[in-house]
Amino acid sequence: MGFYEETLAPVLHRVAREIEKTDHMQDILHGTMSAERFRFQIRQNYQYLLDYTRCWALALAKCRSYKEMEVFYPILKNTMESTVMVNRTYWADQLGLSVDEMDAVIEAPGKRSYTAFQLMSVNQGGLAEAMMALFPCNILYRYFGEDLLDQCDLPHDNMFYKWLEYYATDEYIRKTENEINIVNKLCEDKNEKEKAYLLEILCNSCNYEILQWQDMYHNMTTWPLDDIYPEKFTTLED
Repeated sequence: MGFYEETLAPVLHRVAREIEKTDHMQDILHGTMSAERFRFQIRQNYQYLLDYTRCWALALAKCRSYKEMEVFYPILKNTMESTVMVNRTYWADQLGLSVDEMDAVIEAPGKRSYTAFQLMSVNQGGLAEAMMALFPCNILYRYFGEDLLDQCDLPHDNMFYKWLEYYATDEYIRKTENEINIVNKLCEDKNEKEKAYLLEILCNSCNYEILQWQDMYHNMTTWPLDDIYPEKFTTLED
């Protein structure tokens, strides 16, 4: 067994269970989520994913050889072409949101703090540190799909069922299996002190995930003075 199976998986499963029992996740599971709250989640997550993609791009820049780039480039490509676009197109369409509305969102403090931590971890560390900061976002959602889909009694065409179903697809599982293999490879020669540091990074990302599910999404928490922001620059014509 590798570092993932021996050390990370027990932590990640505990984190997933903590998130799965939040009011926000339970509303998704039972189809009682308000459209307003789900729109807030999707719009904020879209903005987060743009920063998340930038983090993977910086991780790619840390690669020292073609062999390493060959491993990290597919993650970057999939994040941009699949994960970002699922939110920008499919979920925006499902919720009646325009591209301009998605682009106009100011990233909430919970998301901004999370991506700032991820960016710092990637910038200050190597590829192993990058994986510890970025990996929880993907693997936790796989757990949500595996843990909750069978409990979801909603019609299969219901958008909340489809949201859970996406994270239990063979394609998504293959993606996370690839990342698990990368984690194990990067960490196989680390000593105990190095592993403790890497676990600390992962635990920080996990706790950021919990915080957004416990509070930010459900309470639609934004900045204290949201109204001082100008129109988002990404929506303005050159």
